[in-house]
Amino acid sequence: MKRNANKGEMDENIKHFVFGVCIAFMMLGAFAGAGVALASATTWRVDDDLTDYPDANFTSIQDAVDAASPGDTIIVYPGTYTENVDVNKDHLTIKSEGGAEATIVQAADSNYPVFEVTADYVNISGFMVKGAGGAHAAGLYLSGVGHSISDNSALNNWCGIDLDDSHSNNITNNSVSNNDFGICLYSSSNNTITNNNASSNNGYGIFLDFSSNITLTNNIISGNRYNFGVTGYSLSHFIHNIDTSNKVDGKTIYYWVNQQNTQVPSDAGYIGVVNSKNITLRDLILTNNGQGVLFAYTENSRIENVTVLSNEYGINLDHSSNNTITNNNASNNRGGIYLGSSSSNTITNNNVSNNTYDIWLYYSSNNTITNNNVSNNGYGIYLYYSSNNTITNNNASNNYRGIYLWDSNNNEIFLNNFINNTYNVHSYNSANTWNSTEKITYTYNGSEFENYLGNYWDDYEGNDTDVDGIVDTPYSIDSDKDNYPLMEPFEIYLAPTENIFDTGASANPYPSISGTHNGTITPNQTIIATKLYTYPCEGTGGHIEYVRIYNESGTIAEANWTGYKGDWHNITFDKPVVLLPNKTYNYTIRTGSYPQIHHNRTLTVPDGEITCTKFTDANGKVYYDWIPTIKLW
Repeated sequence: MKRNANKGEMDENIKHFVFGVCIAFMMLGAFAGAGVALASATTWRVDDDLTDYPDANFTSIQDAVDAASPGDTIIVYPGTYTENVDVNKDHLTIKSEGGAEATIVQAADSNYPVFEVTADYVNISGFMVKGAGGAHAAGLYLSGVGHSISDNSALNNWCGIDLDDSHSNNITNNSVSNNDFGICLYSSSNNTITNNNASSNNGYGIFLDFSSNITLTNNIISGNRYNFGVTGYSLSHFIHNIDTSNKVDGKTIYYWVNQQNTQVPSDAGYIGVVNSKNITLRDLILTNNGQGVLFAYTENSRIENVTVLSNEYGINLDHSSNNTITNNNASNNRGGIYLGSSSSNTITNNNVSNNTYDIWLYYSSNNTITNNNVSNNGYGIYLYYSSNNTITNNNASNNYRGIYLWDSNNNEIFLNNFINNTYNVHSYNSANTWNSTEKITYTYNGSEFENYLGNYWDDYEGNDTDVDGIVDTPYSIDSDKDNYPLMEPFEIYLAPTENIFDTGASANPYPSISGTHNGTITPNQTIIATKLYTYPCEGTGGHIEYVRIYNESGTIAEANWTGYKGDWHNITFDKPVVLLPNKTYNYTIRTGSYPQIHHNRTLTVPDGEITCTKFTDANGKVYYDWIPTIKLW
């Protein structure tokens, strides 16, 4: 019994001993992990020549980093340091004593970063970093790490501050200028960029590339080749928190995520719309950004009467559908209007000129491109792996290539003009339809015909033996062909009698007086018109002096009277007017002398319906039942 008792007592003592040892090891481990900094943090000091600051330990920052342990602080005195610093130890603080103006770190080898950080929890602040101008070199480069970069000045580098696969960093109060790129993030997430000034860089001021959940606050971005841009392959690459405290060239950045049923304010300098519906952009001028307008994963929205100049991409749709892009001016961009992986959008009545690529479709399908003017570009219309699009009624002129297709099939391309391009067309590994898929009734040289219609190619001189306006032999397009090439530009063919809107003359045209008519037209068929005629009261010079046709997307066409000369009863538009069936369009018509009048609020004619919403006569009196007698033809 005693042995057993002693054994039990000994066992109990062993348990207490083991428990004590465990606690001791746990406490030791806790102290060891908490930091190294808690136990023995050291401050190292660097002076470029060891003469001005006698307490300095090293003449180079790299020597101090090599000597330091995690948790240490390195203080760098004012001076110029020519070196490339490799920071590969965690929990270091590297800061200057005199700030960025007095503490300069110049790359010894311009092909490598000034500071390359490959360890976590490193703080770098108060330096001017410069001279890393080689391809993909940076003033401050963070690779696969996270912490803080603040109060630095980066200039004359390929990229001022570059984050690659880096997360949870704070980039604060830095100035980046005269680099190829200012602040670049690639494949990085959960970073905060605050109170920085990115200016006068040769490329982007701030560029978010395949990155996610980036917060931008109170950054000033100005005078860069492209101030700001966002790219990506998936929705997460476009989800960022970018508020209106950020400015580009003094204008507000609007970056909206998950919004709907609203219009972008008129003070916008950059617009990003992500995962949103029914957003309207109207009457804006957007310049010098990666994208003047970015729609990503956005639908049922419209961009109208917007001018985009000198951006990398003027209007950029990415994974977006059922949007309308109309009556915009895009010029001097790399891509005028760019669609990437986007479908069922309508691009109409735009003027796109002096870009590298005018209208560029990339892996995009089922879009309608109509009534656009594309000129003086590298490529007028460019399709890359894009199929089932409809391209019609466009003018492509003075481009290097009028239209270019690469691995793009089943597109319908007809009634377009290709004029004075270096090369009108190139089609690689593509099979498309180059004429209307149904016969169209048209007029040519005063006669009416019905046939399929192709495109007008100014470099094709063929015969038209039956004088129907269609060349007798197909136009060759690499392995494809236009079977019904036109003898003349397509506008000449598009005035068939059944494609007009005609109110007819009035049985009771008086009273009549000149004034301004406002109302609506709702055709019941497609109307393609180049002129507007008014019926005059007998013995008078009744005529139209001005006309504007428009809808909620903006002006479709307008024209002014040119006086009593030539065909003065008609007013001619600068381009064909296309009105679609069962769509309602507004009109403003100003008349002179005594035109005929239908005294009705609403008038139904064989071609549709026309209404009067308001007529103000030359004396200022208002009526609501004066419809002008007109013919759109």
